[in-house]
Order: sequence, then structure tokens, then C-alpha cells
Amino acid sequence: MSSLHQQRLLALDGLRAVSILLVLVSHAWLGHIVPGGLGVTIFFFISGFIITRLMISEWDKTGTISIKKFYIRRFFRLMPALIVFVVLSLITMQLAHVNWTWTELSSVFFYFANYFGIFVGFSGEVLPPPLSITWSLAVEEHFYMIFPVFFLAVIAVPKRFYRIAICLLIGVLLWRIYLVYGIGLDNLPHYRIYKATDTRADSIVYGTCFAFLLARTEWALEFFSQKKVILAGAALMLFSLLFRDENFRESFRYSIQGIALMCLFPALALNTSIASRILSAPVFVYIGRVSYSLYLYHWLVFGIITMWLPDLSFAVKFPMMIVLSFVLADLSCRWVETPFLRWGRRFAH
Repeated sequence: MSSLHQQRLLALDGLRAVSILLVLVSHAWLGHIVPGGLGVTIFFFISGFIITRLMISEWDKTGTISIKKFYIRRFFRLMPALIVFVVLSLITMQLAHVNWTWTELSSVFFYFANYFGIFVGFSGEVLPPPLSITWSLAVEEHFYMIFPVFFLAVIAVPKRFYRIAICLLIGVLLWRIYLVYGIGLDNLPHYRIYKATDTRADSIVYGTCFAFLLARTEWALEFFSQKKVILAGAALMLFSLLFRDENFRESFRYSIQGIALMCLFPALALNTSIASRILSAPVFVYIGRVSYSLYLYHWLVFGIITMWLPDLSFAVKFPMMIVLSFVLADLSCRWVETPFLRWGRRFAH
């Protein structure tokens, strides 16, 4: 493995770290300053990019894709850590005298937690519901229930992939525009657009499109590595964060951020640059590698502090949340994620 290729992998972990840190710090009572939603969007983009890149690599080597192995890998990657997290969350809810329901528990494991949270709601008011954090897993899994079959149908004809992907990206944007300007945010449930698969899956599609472009289009990497393209991406991203109109944020923002990430991605994770060197630093690589467990447990820690230590000053509860979140994430990654990933590779070999 070349040092450049290794750096690319490390920088991707570093970019994951940025995404989870945005979410973590935002939820640590700084949401009015830190754009936690952008962290989720980046995470979706990275997920689509990595999965698509791996599937293209498998296709190029073998001439096919094993859908069975794909789902085995997904299961061992996500489910063991999720099960442990859910058990600890249910124990916490019992200690807080929160009566959870089997339906909300099912929503986590059968991946409809996002729609359950939107239209029904998770149990708990004083204790922020720890299981609600699994909404983003539902969005991803809905996409990956369909994507492998779609991939097999279009991989041999890149133009077909581009046509369908562009139609999907435009379709999701038009659907958000209709919900916002046709129905109106006041007539929609809270988080209807932010957490629903039908309004957020395009953030993953932007990542899949970019991976496909790099693999199947000779000019793509050179084009997106141009300074003017990178600056345009930075300007778009900055605009999406600074323009605070709520209708815009719920309709156009995710599309603009998806395009911006395509423009910024080579400088951040693929090329040798100051940004990629920073993201390849050991601390960012470590955070990126524990990011899944960190995403799960930070919300549980937030709930525990909110429930049992509500009078702590920000100067105390902020570092407490950060430290406890990382401790639990490290334990989960070390003793749950890593062993089960090894087993998963054996089953999917």
C-alpha cells in the first residue's frame, strides 16, 4: 500500500472525526453555535462514497457483487454495538422510571426509528430519549436496502447510473420544496424533513455519485481538484451555514451542501494537502475510528447528565460529557465493534 493511498484512508477517518465532533459538540449545549446537522450530512456523504467505492472495487476485481456478503458485513459492522447500546439505554430508562414500549424498541432494530420519532415520538421527557439517536441509522439502512440491487443493474452502464442518480437528486429536492413551500413547515411534524429518508437520502446519493465519478470518469479528480472548484465549494458551504432562513434550510440547504462536499472532498480527503495532512493526524484518525460508537453513546451521556445532574455549570458538564462519551465509545469500539468486525470478515470471506 502506497503512502499516498494510506494517507487517503487516514484522511477519510479524519473527516469522519470532523462529522462526529460537529454532532457531539452541538449536542453538548452548543447547538446555537456549532452546526451539528452538517456533521450528519458529512457522515451520510462519506458513507455513500465509501460503500460505493468498495462495491466498484469488488466489481472490477470479480465482475460481480455479492449482495449476501454486503449485508453480512453491514450486520457485523452495525448490529453488535447497537445491541449493547440499546441494552444500556433501556437500563438507563428503567432507572429514570421511563416506560419504554416494544414498538419503539422495534423501530431501532427494524430501522424505522426516524419515522417513529417524527410521527409517534420516543418515550421520555425529563430524560432525553437515548434511542432516538438511531434515526440516522434508519436513513442509511433504508438506502442500503435498495442500493446493492440498483448498483448491479447500472454498474455496467455508467450513463444509466448518472441519469437515475440525477433524477433522484432533483426529485428529492423538488419533494422538499413542495413540503416547505406547498404544505408549509407549520403544517409538518417537527423534524419531518431533517430526519425522514425521503427527504435526506440524497445526502448519501451525493457521496455515491462522487465515488462513481472518480472511478468511471477520467477527468473527475483533476476537475474537482482545481482551486476554483474548491473555493466554489467552500463558498457554497459557507452560504448554506450563514443563510438562516428556515424555509431555505429545510429545502435547498442539503442539496447545496451535497454539491459543496463534492467540490471540497478531494482537498479534504483524497489529495495531498494541508487539510488532508491535518485530518490524517493520529487524534483525528482515532476519533474517526470510534465515531460510530461515539455517535451512539454521546446522546446517552447527554441524557444522563440532563436527567441526574441538571444543575451543573456548563464549565463542568461540557468536559464531563466529552470525556464520558469518549470512554464509552472507546470501550465499545475495543470490545464490541472490533471483535465482531473480525468475525464478520470470516463469514463474508
